[in-house]
Amino acid sequence: MKEPDLPLAEWIVLALLAEHPSHGFALATLTAEGAEIGEFWYISRPMVYRSITRLVERELITPVGAEEGNRGPQRMIYAATRAAKATVTRWLSEPVTELFDVRAELTCKLLLLQRRDSSPARLVERQRLVIDEIEESLRAKELAAGDHIARASYTLRLEHVAAARRFLDAVDVDIAAEGAEAAADPARSAVRSG
Repeated sequence: MKEPDLPLAEWIVLALLAEHPSHGFALATLTAEGAEIGEFWYISRPMVYRSITRLVERELITPVGAEEGNRGPQRMIYAATRAAKATVTRWLSEPVTELFDVRAELTCKLLLLQRRDSSPARLVERQRLVIDEIEESLRAKELAAGDHIARASYTLRLEHVAAARRFLDAVDVDIAAEGAEAAADPARSAVRSG
């Protein structure tokens, strides 16, 4: 099955609905500026509702009920379809292929995996392989560059590769620390795996 071509905002809304059914206002609260997801990728309330509309049109989510709002109209509750849940799981496991997507898309994938209490170790491992390929390609282009501006441009992009590696290293440190905590506390480990 081919993955849908969705903008990042729609992927995030779909991933949140794959966790559990919810309404647009609750999703907008998570993606608001400074909120859990919004701290790294802000999605305005209108964009959340637009994403919901598009996801319904693509038959990736469906309305499953309504909830009375404290002030105002009823809030429609949406849930991800079974197929959409599987699609989100695959998307979350795929590394980003463009260096500029590390800051937004990869960071959001890591946050969403954390919300699912899923280890990002496999994603980080696969992302390192993609970063290696990007670096190899950039180094070859840097060597072949005919002028100083082109070489400087490739040097800058290689600095972005180094920053992406440092980011992945920091995530690896956190994964190792969580593993050590779980090993020291077998009850916690049992709860997470049960």
